[in-house]
Amino acid sequence: MEKIIEGQNITFSYDGTEVLKGINISISKGKIVGVLGANGAGKSTLLKILCGILNPKIGRILYKSKEIKNVSKREIATKISYVPQNSTFGFPFTVAEVVLMGRAPYIGRFEFERDSDWKVAINAMETVGVKHLQDRLITEISGGERQLSSLARAIAQEPEIMILDEPATFLDLKHKTEVMKLLKKLKDEKNISVIAATHDIFSALFYFDEIILLKDGSIFAEGSTEEILKEEILSAVYEINVTVKKENGKIFVLPTE
Repeated sequence: MEKIIEGQNITFSYDGTEVLKGINISISKGKIVGVLGANGAGKSTLLKILCGILNPKIGRILYKSKEIKNVSKREIATKISYVPQNSTFGFPFTVAEVVLMGRAPYIGRFEFERDSDWKVAINAMETVGVKHLQDRLITEISGGERQLSSLARAIAQEPEIMILDEPATFLDLKHKTEVMKLLKKLKDEKNISVIAATHDIFSALFYFDEIILLKDGSIFAEGSTEEILKEEILSAVYEINVTVKKENGKIFVLPTE
């Protein structure tokens, strides 16, 4: 299967403190991959390196076998979309304007958005379920609605890869489920690769194809859901005793004393 993005020997430090240590990962096209681990494991940093926001101290990122640092920012922006854990907006744009920002890589420096760009933005808002908010100011809606609007902006980029840091942040159970179903739909219908950092083990159980477990800046384990979600592995990563149960073909993870 085609490898769409790879990280080779990724090492990264903040102020001399190493937070990623020799990470090697390979993401196949059309897969949903979850990055899990305890707080401080390096999940958010890894995602920022994969999409080119941060440069590794050691190692390299390859997009379709090309080193990402040698690919233009505009091209990367048409191939990879990124949704941070908490999107902040310093100016009161409308939701529609925020989503339309996803079309920026396709619009020339001195050009205005075209009807086709608005059509893509409107479709993205409808897909995520925020079209009714299109005239509301992004600064005046709830955190969950802002998160959904950011997701719509990422979809409007029409990317090959979506990189999401806690995509269900601020969302209630209904919207969290809808977002995870949407990501699966994008994978199935448009062959989009999804890489998502999450604390939500249960979403990983039902929606992710593969899981990468980080601990202390290193990959502790990786593989399919069934390979990774085992008592001894999860207990070691999260430093808490857990029980993994299988009932009616489904897997449940429960904390134990």
